[in-house]
Amino acid sequence: MAQKYIRNGVSDLEIDKVNIFEVAERAGVSKSTVSRALNNHYGVSQKSKEKVWKAIEDLKYRPNLFARYLRTNASKRIGLLFSSKMSDSSILQQINIGKLGGIMNKAKELGFDITIFTEDLSDPSGLNEVIQEKGLSGILLLNPVVKKVLHTLESYGIPHVLINWSVPGHEHQCFVKTDWAKATIIALDYLLDKGYTDIGVITWGEDELSKERVIQSTFANYMKNKGLPYENHVWNTKLKIPKEAVVDYLEKSKKRAYLSFSYFTSMHILNYCREKNISIPADVALLSNDYFEFFEYLHPKLTALKQPSEKMGELALEKLIRKMDGEQNVESELVAPDLILGDSC
Repeated sequence: MAQKYIRNGVSDLEIDKVNIFEVAERAGVSKSTVSRALNNHYGVSQKSKEKVWKAIEDLKYRPNLFARYLRTNASKRIGLLFSSKMSDSSILQQINIGKLGGIMNKAKELGFDITIFTEDLSDPSGLNEVIQEKGLSGILLLNPVVKKVLHTLESYGIPHVLINWSVPGHEHQCFVKTDWAKATIIALDYLLDKGYTDIGVITWGEDELSKERVIQSTFANYMKNKGLPYENHVWNTKLKIPKEAVVDYLEKSKKRAYLSFSYFTSMHILNYCREKNISIPADVALLSNDYFEFFEYLHPKLTALKQPSEKMGELALEKLIRKMDGEQNVESELVAPDLILGDSC
């Protein structure tokens, strides 16, 4: 289906005379038809509009058009984009709520409005239309999307920042995310200070984050430098793994301490130890990732890493505003987590 674009009669969206000539020639219409189509004037058929905008896309004028749109319609409205395929429970995860809180607080401080919206990102070619229609000057992406979406945003020249994810090897991306190497070191420092040297690490991975590779290499280097065992001490699994798989791993690995980067796995470990009358931390120590407030009510209370979700939201918004202001090469940033002390190690 042909793309339709919302211009709201913005005359500054007109491309210069040379480009109008090229677009007209490509579309097989007159220069005046191109001008009227760009400015959403009456007297232009839908078929002619579709020809004009198809020609513009073919001739790669999208960045120029969006840049002019921003200059003329500079708003203080920023969009938070979610894929429409995400479930409500995913959007409302604690980590996302924290990001949203940081974004909202910083937006209020700086005088920006936030619009949360979902789109079908399997075909992102219509994003430019949606963003202009909503009057957005930039986009924050809270969860991983396919590279095609990033390429579309870049081709339109739409400022955007990724929050707590990135695409390995993708040029020009700007992100703010948890420093998983630092997180691993913080946890290991604490465990070693407590006297634990036989440590098993449980992690999970997604291609977009590649965090499991960072954690595994950091753990190996850290333990090797300390002269401690590390080979076959990392179990890379899935985020939501069945209890039976965790039990099988625990009974085979028999480590003195576990560093779990999945709170689902941490819950399975707690339940297993309770069922087997294994004392935590006297018999087995446990340090978990993704601190939740309900950890305070567990017995024992879990010691856990807390991702700086609010801080990531604030930093991402600040970086996006800098990009919207035309600053080039805004650097990405890794943020270290906090360690919340409990009684499990």
